[in-house]
Amino acid sequence: MNRQTSNKPSPIMKNIVWEGIGFMKSWTTDGVKKMPVWSRWVQVVKKKKLKITLSVLILFFAFFLSKAVLFEAAVPFFLPIWAIVARRYPRYLPFVWIGGLSGSLTLGIGQTVLHVLQVGGYQAVSQVVKNKKLIPFQVAMVILLVQVGWQWVSYGGEIPLSVSLLVLYESILSAIMTVFLFQLFVPMHALTTAKWTFERIGAAVMVSALMLTGMGGLLFGLISIPLVLVHVMLFGAVSVGGVFVGTAVATIMGTILSLSQLSFSGMIAVYALSGLCAGLFQNKGRLWMAIGSIGAALFFTVYDTSLPLDKVYFASLALAMMIFFIMPSSWISYAQNQLFPKPSSVLFKRQQWLTDKVNTQLYDFQQFVEFITQLVNDRFPTQKEIASTTQTPDYSVCGSCFRKDKCWGAENQGMYPIVDEWKEMRGQTKSGVRYRLNDRIQEKCVRSSGLIDALEEEYANNKLAGHYAHGKKMLAYQLRDMSNHVSELMADLQLNEANHESEEEKISKRLDDAKIAHFQIDMLSEEPGARKIVCCLPVKQAEWETNQMVGERLIIPILHELYDEPFEISRTTEIQDPFAHIQITFQSAVRFTYDYGVFTRSFQNTVYSGDAHSVIPLHSGLVAFVLSDGMGQDMEAYHESRKVIRLLRECLQHQMNPETAMHTLHYVMSLKHHSDLYATVDLALLDLQQGKLWSFKAGSMSTYLLRGKDCVKIDSQSVPIGFLPTMSVDAEERIVKDGDILVMLSDGMFSPEYSLEEQENELIRLMRKYESTPTGSLADLLAAEFSRKYPAAEDDRTLIVVKVKHSVPEWSLFSPSYRNISRERMIK
Repeated sequence: MNRQTSNKPSPIMKNIVWEGIGFMKSWTTDGVKKMPVWSRWVQVVKKKKLKITLSVLILFFAFFLSKAVLFEAAVPFFLPIWAIVARRYPRYLPFVWIGGLSGSLTLGIGQTVLHVLQVGGYQAVSQVVKNKKLIPFQVAMVILLVQVGWQWVSYGGEIPLSVSLLVLYESILSAIMTVFLFQLFVPMHALTTAKWTFERIGAAVMVSALMLTGMGGLLFGLISIPLVLVHVMLFGAVSVGGVFVGTAVATIMGTILSLSQLSFSGMIAVYALSGLCAGLFQNKGRLWMAIGSIGAALFFTVYDTSLPLDKVYFASLALAMMIFFIMPSSWISYAQNQLFPKPSSVLFKRQQWLTDKVNTQLYDFQQFVEFITQLVNDRFPTQKEIASTTQTPDYSVCGSCFRKDKCWGAENQGMYPIVDEWKEMRGQTKSGVRYRLNDRIQEKCVRSSGLIDALEEEYANNKLAGHYAHGKKMLAYQLRDMSNHVSELMADLQLNEANHESEEEKISKRLDDAKIAHFQIDMLSEEPGARKIVCCLPVKQAEWETNQMVGERLIIPILHELYDEPFEISRTTEIQDPFAHIQITFQSAVRFTYDYGVFTRSFQNTVYSGDAHSVIPLHSGLVAFVLSDGMGQDMEAYHESRKVIRLLRECLQHQMNPETAMHTLHYVMSLKHHSDLYATVDLALLDLQQGKLWSFKAGSMSTYLLRGKDCVKIDSQSVPIGFLPTMSVDAEERIVKDGDILVMLSDGMFSPEYSLEEQENELIRLMRKYESTPTGSLADLLAAEFSRKYPAAEDDRTLIVVKVKHSVPEWSLFSPSYRNISRERMIK
């Protein structure tokens, strides 16, 4: 009892819920009431425009085709429209049923029963035979069998030969009409995008002519609707395609209309001559085209008085001429562009000329870049030149001194050790060191001030020469990268010139070759490693998973072959408006995922330290780990390391080569006038798509890559950024696999009181011991366990641990909510 009452909501909660519902209801109704009725209808029509248009067209076609009569007895066109709608637009079958039966009732109850029997027979056959190519044959066979059975019953088992021929003609015409309707009514997904080819236009003309035969009774006074529509179509065909298209359309129209009334077969020549005469005056304007059509009708009025060229015909022709005169020119231009697109040879030649010109300019620029690069590389100082600059020069202040022989006579004696020590220690930032060196020179030299000035000048010149040499080296790297970019740009231009197709067209062509039905491709992102492509596929007749399987098994391999990178399905959506279709979104797949943890601590327990780190996701498939250690532990060291991180991030985000970025960074950092600060840089680029690791080091500690029982050590022999006028970057590439652990650290982690090899072995042992520990706490655990055995040095400490794993989708399994109940049932 208590359990039941406890599940009921309290009266207070009921009141709150009902008040909230009442408020929402009143708010929505007030909002709807404020909107005018016509505005609401306009919004509904805009939203459902395609559905409403298609519904009206299908209703219109079904009504007039179901009552179209050929040879004054055959009515073969209701089942073809039913078959095509059932195949391609099954949701619109009620409109076919309403329109078709309404048209059949105008011919009598017997014809209506015949159409119902044909639909039932077709539905039974289509459940067994589902091949699209056999639909015309199925329609013909169903009509033939139903008509034979109906006529056999009607004539008591003895069907006349003329009736048998009409039944045969009806089945053949129904099959031909089915083919025409398949050409005209394209699949739902291509209804708004399919081009009007000559085959489709011919099918539209045939179907329209057959529909006109069902409009024979539409007469308003002296105006015949079928005759008006025939002449409007004739004038439109002549305006769009000229004399040949106009004559062909007029002949087809006359032939179809004459088949409905065999007594007026001479009208074929009337319509053909009307199209010919109107086409002869196409270039003269619409008035002369109308005059030509009237002239043909007047000629046959005099030539053959038996033809139905009466007041109704000429009144209908006059109304068609008036409609033709007010017809917008944009409609005719649109039809002309669909049938006869304007040749783009001039545009193609201009594009080719522009491409050749840009290629020539880019090629000249590339040659210039290569020349400058080679010129700069040839001007790098050789080892002999560097050795000559390190020798002690002949100072002018000592040339006239009486103690020259005593100071500079014997090598490694006199002033040599003092000057060498001065040059070695001059780069120290502490002023006390420089004062001490100057005092030693003053004790030995009688012209100390002049010698110190000469040494300062030599130090400045050497430093400037070093900056100049590294600047040339940095320029060479930047020119090399620029040359590579220009080469890629030229290759893209040449590829575009050869193909003249966009990425969407390229993908669509490959899908067409693979016989994969689609109607739209959108490339949302073209960045390598972060591509995003949306494919719109028609809804299959099978289950929904069929489209997912097509995307996974067929489309993804095509995209992988095109762009040489893995893809995955990020989203699949079924959309109903404006028509039902499937949108599958493909994006660059990431084969690996990473998880990282960071331990960092300042030696002085402050919020700032000389160590700085950053994790920079360049895109979904590439991430950069940066660790920088500035000289010292004060605020200046903190700003120095943060500056290195910030500049390196900007260089990488601008897609600069990592090696070039580090040389550029050194050049910027070495241009200091008031300080001699420097910083180490440890850059690790992790490619999550290809499973590669690139390590770039400048004076940093070793990086450790643990894989099971093996451990790869990535060392560095270069100097920190800004330490010397010139520098080099240590670069190394490694392959990463599932379960690898990457460790990056600063020099403060190791104690100077113990051997480096011993501490490295202990760190590797701890990494193997705790490799199953969650990454978030692994860095803290390693630092704590390591500092227990080896006390921390008087320096800032930073430890970065990165775990690499395969990107595997998480599958959810069903589990019973009440395990005890399930266990009891299993035991029973």
